[in-house]
Amino acid sequence: MLARRHKPVWPERFLIQLPWLGPVMGEPVDADGDNSLQIGAGANPLLGDAMAALFLPVRRKGERFERDQGSGWAVPAIDAVDGRFRLLPPLKWWDGQRDGVLMLLVYDRSYTVPKPIRKRELPISLRQQLEREPAIKNDPTKPWPIGELPEPIRVQLEYQLAHFLQRLPAGDLELGLIELDRRATPEELTFAVASCQYPANFIDRDVAQRSYERLQARLTDAVEHLRPRCLLLVGDQVYIDPTAGFFDPSTLSDRYDLPYERLLQTRPLRQVLRRVPLHTMLDDHEIEDNWEPPSGGVDNLEKGRKYYLAYQRMAWPPPPPPVRLWYRFEANGFPFFMADTRTERQPRDAGCVGTARIMKDDQFTELTSWLSRQDKDMPKFIATPAAFLPRHRRATHGPSGAGALRSDSWDGYRASFDALVKHVADNRIQNVVFLSGDEHISFATTAVVSDRSGNAVTRILSVHSSALYAPFAFANSTQENLAGDDSFDSGSYRLTVTSTFAAPGDGFALLRTWRDNGRWHVCCLFDREPPEPEVWIDLA
Repeated sequence: MLARRHKPVWPERFLIQLPWLGPVMGEPVDADGDNSLQIGAGANPLLGDAMAALFLPVRRKGERFERDQGSGWAVPAIDAVDGRFRLLPPLKWWDGQRDGVLMLLVYDRSYTVPKPIRKRELPISLRQQLEREPAIKNDPTKPWPIGELPEPIRVQLEYQLAHFLQRLPAGDLELGLIELDRRATPEELTFAVASCQYPANFIDRDVAQRSYERLQARLTDAVEHLRPRCLLLVGDQVYIDPTAGFFDPSTLSDRYDLPYERLLQTRPLRQVLRRVPLHTMLDDHEIEDNWEPPSGGVDNLEKGRKYYLAYQRMAWPPPPPPVRLWYRFEANGFPFFMADTRTERQPRDAGCVGTARIMKDDQFTELTSWLSRQDKDMPKFIATPAAFLPRHRRATHGPSGAGALRSDSWDGYRASFDALVKHVADNRIQNVVFLSGDEHISFATTAVVSDRSGNAVTRILSVHSSALYAPFAFANSTQENLAGDDSFDSGSYRLTVTSTFAAPGDGFALLRTWRDNGRWHVCCLFDREPPEPEVWIDLA
């Protein structure tokens, strides 16, 4: 315990807290010549904007975390929007750290005390004090080693950090501990795919978190190559419309901020996001149920996009104008395309159902170009909230093709479906794997694509994850709703489809891909509550 004589004589200016939201991890990037980690976080709105984030190398000792005095860095939290900000700490800060780097936020306490007291005891705010230091004033964005901060600030910061780390046990501080597993094996990747987290209330909160609790446990799997290296959330991460309009809140804060704040403060999800990069795409419930033009509300669309970017993509840079939601990334060298199949879809009616597109031309052109640029044999993953395969039985009814109006997925937009199949088949692209959610059911589908002579030219794989939490059975698809075993024409090609369905229930999908003796393998596992047996399905 620190001796009393070490306590600074001036009033404490700092307030140190764990991040209120986050830390949320993105993929590493090259920033100004440094390999850096993308980190998103949010400040407590009751305390105002955070002035800086502290990154402290720590080690666990018993029930506490310890750090060497003077170690760590202070990073200004600039460009915050409504308390949310993005930082790029260099990856080298994690070199040689056994337990990880703890992220804490620093607030200016002078703004949290009554004005008369502030005038009497805190005549100058922390921000003003920092701005008076020439070195800091000249470069306000520079990360500062804590040991090199100006002495009055450094002494008080060290004092308060020592007491903060002594006061809170490691189990509580873990929520701010960023752990990196940088031992990835080349040509091998395991990752998780999930969607659809219906909001819980005080009655079912524990049940609603079980899928995320099981995902958290997967991150410490005894078999190292089965640990997920990233997480893809492919739609309906929050429900802006949980009561389908009957009792949904109308104020912006309750309708949009509250669902996201509750999601990102879910303890098992926080435990996941501090360990692996997060990749997301929105679907209808971030906007409104089954949103599509022209009946879908334009105002709801704009707000849904805005809040999706603010919360689900807080670790990623804002998209350049014009705003587009789709993007590409790589995980351990494997290519991924996060497709927006919700906000860019065209209006449909009986007259244009055969030509309506599920995405705009710019996105489709980039998707097909991206496919062509990849190694033809290496697995390529396309995350699309709408299921690519199999078809819905209701979408195949009627000779006119008007049954497609009854589907919200790719089979409801045959022009886009046929064009993508044609590009894959024409170019003999192998191991294209579609990842989706939305149907609240788990299945793995393989489609053999044959030419007019009956020769197989490629195979397309489609993996669909059940809901993380879907308590209402009437909202869940069933195996009978889908043409799991099917054969149909797509332009000049014919698809022969076979599907394997998992046991019903909440959960997520794990996918693993690797190369053995020159041959690529792709397999998946649908996680369920025990005692459901674990069965890996070989797709390739």
